[in-house]
Amino acid sequence: MYNKKGGYMDLGFSIIIFLLQIFIGILFSILSIYLALRFYDKMTEGIDEIKELKKGNIAVAIILSSLIISIGTIISQGVSQFDNILLKGVSFPLFIISFILAIFQIAITILIAVVVVYVAIRVLDAMTTGINELYEIKRGNVAVALIVATVIYLVAFVVSGAIGEMSKLSIFRPETVAAFLGIQ
Repeated sequence: MYNKKGGYMDLGFSIIIFLLQIFIGILFSILSIYLALRFYDKMTEGIDEIKELKKGNIAVAIILSSLIISIGTIISQGVSQFDNILLKGVSFPLFIISFILAIFQIAITILIAVVVVYVAIRVLDAMTTGINELYEIKRGNVAVALIVATVIYLVAFVVSGAIGEMSKLSIFRPETVAAFLGIQ
């Protein structure tokens, strides 16, 4: 990376940023998967997912897998923007602002991911009045689980494209925040 002073960024610094990005990606992935599964657990009061998985309920496994993959798809866009925000060869105060903005952006991405998946499941449930999806999934109805999983995937793929554009908003530009705070 080329910095403002006319030289190349230190290789060690680039490696540190790379490792930091991996660490933050793993940390936020685990956090978002945990939140998504807890959220789903609250939505499905009548289903003990762990018990159903131990019984070999493939329908429950399909739904939980779709949640994990979908959440991962959405937050991967937020994590991938991490290097776009940080690797710009900026001053230390601007780097700190960039780092905080990157963490903030990933946190917003996780929140959006969990809420979007929740809304997708609720909308599908409202649209299919003749089917009680949760009951069918608990019964092991793979056909219903595949439809619910497909809706979750579709929403995740569409939303992930919008999340990828989020870093272009001026609120996520370190220069905008620095100017607002009066930092050079």
